Amino acid sequence: MRKVAVNEFYEIISDATKFSPKDQMIVEYSDLPEVTDELSVTLRLKLKSHASNWATIFHKGSGDFIRTPSLWLTANKSSLHARFTGNWDWDAGITDLGEGFLLNRWYHLSYTLSDSLKRMDFYINGEWTGYCSIQKPQAQKVVFNDGPLHIGRAFSADGFDGEISNFRYFNWRLSPEEVKKNFSNQDPFN
Repeated sequence: MRKVAVNEFYEIISDATKFSPKDQMIVEYSDLPEVTDELSVTLRLKLKSHASNWATIFHKGSGDFIRTPSLWLTANKSSLHARFTGNWDWDAGITDLGEGFLLNRWYHLSYTLSDSLKRMDFYINGEWTGYCSIQKPQAQKVVFNDGPLHIGRAFSADGFDGEISNFRYFNWRLSPEEVKKNFSNQDPFN
């Protein structure tokens, strides 16, 4: 019998929700769409202040070194670090996406990851801003996990100070057209 993949997504946070650095929302693995070799995460983020240390936006896994997917902000300027765990590196991904965020302004963020395509792509406000490709596709692979999804504070890192909305978790890699639809708040299935 052949297993057929079904595209599903779960909107974890709909309306604008405030987060402080110590706040955390945990979504259990069993509550998320089943992921085989691709996923996407989209959200809207508005920062109230920059952290003096690294800040977690989201981190899926059961510990600091299991992080597929994860998204972090750098200290002081809030530049993005999109990360994942691979079988060759527990901290693979894209470093310093953008110049950092302006405070009190909404941004739409899209993170896409595919083991079959051996790449991660990142979009800010519907525009492609960076990618990471796996350099040795025959030997290296993305390591997905069955840990919970942490939004805000995760393990040894505090979260962000601001608001988040329209947080969606997909079990497929959004195409550039689907990212633009999501940015426009349209249904990704149409």
